[in-house]
Amino acid sequence: MMFNPVKKKKPLGELLLEAGLITKTDLAQAVAKLKESNMRMGELLVKLKMVTEFDIVRTLTNQLGVEYIHLETASIDPEAIALVPEKIAKKYLCIPVTSNKQQISLAMADPLDYECIKDIGFKSELEVLPLISTRKEILNAIKQNYDMSDSLEEILHASDNKQSSFIEIQPVSAPVQVAPSEDLKKKSQMAPIVRMFNLVLMKAIRTRASDIHFDPQKANLLIRFRVDGILQNEMTLPKWAQSAIVSRIKILASLDISERRLPQDGAIRVKLDERDIDLRVSTLPTHYGEKVVIRILDQSSVLLGLDRLGFSEKDLEKMRQMCQKRQGILLVTGPTGSGKTSTLYALINMLRSETVNIMTVEDPIKYDIDGLNQVQVNPDIGLTFAIALRSILRQDPNVVMIGEIRDLKTAEIAFRAAMTGHLVISTVHTNDAPATITRLIDMGIPRYIVSSTLVGIIAQRLVRKICVECKVDLSSSENEQNGAPQVVRGKGCPQCHQTGFRGRIGTFEVLPIEEKIKEVIALGGSDDEIRHVAEDQGLSTMAEDGLSKVYKGITTLEEVQRVVEVVADIVRPCPECQGEIHADFMICPHCKYDIQSKCAQCKKKIKATWLACAYCKTEIVSVTKGYN
Repeated sequence: MMFNPVKKKKPLGELLLEAGLITKTDLAQAVAKLKESNMRMGELLVKLKMVTEFDIVRTLTNQLGVEYIHLETASIDPEAIALVPEKIAKKYLCIPVTSNKQQISLAMADPLDYECIKDIGFKSELEVLPLISTRKEILNAIKQNYDMSDSLEEILHASDNKQSSFIEIQPVSAPVQVAPSEDLKKKSQMAPIVRMFNLVLMKAIRTRASDIHFDPQKANLLIRFRVDGILQNEMTLPKWAQSAIVSRIKILASLDISERRLPQDGAIRVKLDERDIDLRVSTLPTHYGEKVVIRILDQSSVLLGLDRLGFSEKDLEKMRQMCQKRQGILLVTGPTGSGKTSTLYALINMLRSETVNIMTVEDPIKYDIDGLNQVQVNPDIGLTFAIALRSILRQDPNVVMIGEIRDLKTAEIAFRAAMTGHLVISTVHTNDAPATITRLIDMGIPRYIVSSTLVGIIAQRLVRKICVECKVDLSSSENEQNGAPQVVRGKGCPQCHQTGFRGRIGTFEVLPIEEKIKEVIALGGSDDEIRHVAEDQGLSTMAEDGLSKVYKGITTLEEVQRVVEVVADIVRPCPECQGEIHADFMICPHCKYDIQSKCAQCKKKIKATWLACAYCKTEIVSVTKGYN
C-alpha cells in the first residue's frame, strides 16, 4: 500500500489570508462558525461569499503546486472509478480520474485532506496523486460517473426513438480472452448504454448511412453519419459516456477492450427488419480517446445488376463484351468510397453460373455470396493476397476476383493468372482509366505484359441523385443565369432530410484495351496519348458521363464538379442541333454550325455576333452567324 499526501504546512484559511483573498476578520468569523456549521473551511467560506471556488483552487494551485483539472472536459477512466466506491467519493468529495499499476490520480476539492489520501491509498493499494477541482465539478462528475444509468435515460428520453424495434446483434467471431476491468464490462452492458448504441445503429441504418463515426472531442463524443457520401452531425454525447460506448462496441466486435493504444479491427452481424447487415468496426487511438468507425454493409443491397449502377447503354455493351473474355484482367479503379465493390460484385453476378468456378481473395470479405468460394486474407498468420492467390490457382478457377492489387507480388500473380487461362477481376487506386496503366507499369509490371493481358479498365466516382420526391424544374432564365446545363434540382423534403438528394449513382469511364491502345502502351505512350487514342475510339470520360446525367435530371452540375474535375462550361448544347460542344470549339462537329472565330489582329477568340474585337478594338469585317 502506497500513498503520497500533500504536506499539510498551513490550513486553507491561512493560505487564503496570505493570498489577500480574505481578511483576519473574515477568517475569525469563519472559524467561529466552523464547528456549528459541520462544513469544511473552504465550503463555509464559499457559502459566506467571502471567496469563490475558483479563488480556493487558484490559491492551492499556486501555494502547493497541485495541478488543476477541469472535470467537465476531462476523460475519466472507468477502471479508475472502479477502484473508489461511490460512498468514499461522496464522503471525501473527490473522484478518481486515471489509474495504472502504480498510481491513481484523484481530483479533490481539498488536496490538503490527509485522511482522504491515506484512506484511498490504503484501499486501492496505489500511490495517490492529488489533483484539485471545484466542489461543483466534483459533485457533477460523481453523479455522471456513478449514476450513469439515470443520466443516459435522460438523453434517451430526449432522443426520437419512436421507430425503435427489436435489433438482434451478435459477434461474428469468438470474444477475445482478456481480463479487463469488471466495472468497465458492467457499464458497457448497462441497459441505457445498450439502448443508446442500438438507437444510434437503427438511426444509421434507416437513414441509409454507409458509415457511423464516433469522434472523441475535448468535451464530448460526437456521432456523425455518412449519408450519400457526405458526413453529417447526428448527435453529441457527454464525455463521460465515451468509454462505455466504445467498450460496448469493442465487446460486440470481439476486440480487446483493455487495449487502447493500438488500432483494432472487428466485425458485428446485425438483423433488423428481417435484413441481414454486417458491420465492420475500426478503432484508432486519438488525442482525446479512441475513434471508432463502423462501416455498414447491407447484404440485401448486394448483387445489383450493372444496369442499376448508372452505366450508359454504350458503356454497358462494352462491359458485356469485356466480361465475355475467357482470360485477361479487368480492373475497376477509383478512390475509397467510389463504389468499386458494388461494381466488382455486379460483374461477378453477371458471370455467375453452375459451369463457372469463381474464387475470391478479399480483405475483408464484405458480402457473403452463394456460389462463390471466398477467401479471407489474414496477414497475422501469413495468409496474404499473394499466398492466397497462389493457392487459388491450384483450385481450377475460371474467374478470380482479387479485392485489391496493393503490391508488386499480388500484381505479378494476378497477371500470371490472367495469362494462363483465367479471367481476373480486381481493383486499383488511381484517378482515371489511363492513369491505371501507368500505375501498373510503375509497380513493376512490364509494358508488354500490361498491353497483352489487360482486358479493360472501369474508372468511377459516385454522385448524389436528386430526390424524386421534391424534384422541381428550373426556369430557363435561371439556367441561363447559372450558365450551366442543370435542368432540375431538389427543394428538400423529409424524405431526403432537406438536402435535396437521396441515393447515389455512378459516373463512369469504361476503357476497353483494344489493338491501337495496346500498341500505344507497348511503345511507351503517356497517359495523354492513351486518352487521345481512347477518345478517338469513343471513350466517354467521367466528366462527360456525369454531365449527361445532369442533362437527364439525375444529378446536378455541382455534384459532378464535387467528384470530378470539370469546368462549368466544358460542354454546352449546340444552338442548331443541341449536340454537346466544348467551350473552345469553333464549329459544331455534329452539324458544322459556326460558333466562334479568332481576331485577325490579336488572335484571341471572339464571338461571331461581335462587330469589333473586345480585346484590341479591331473591326470585324466578316460576321458569321453566332453562338449566344
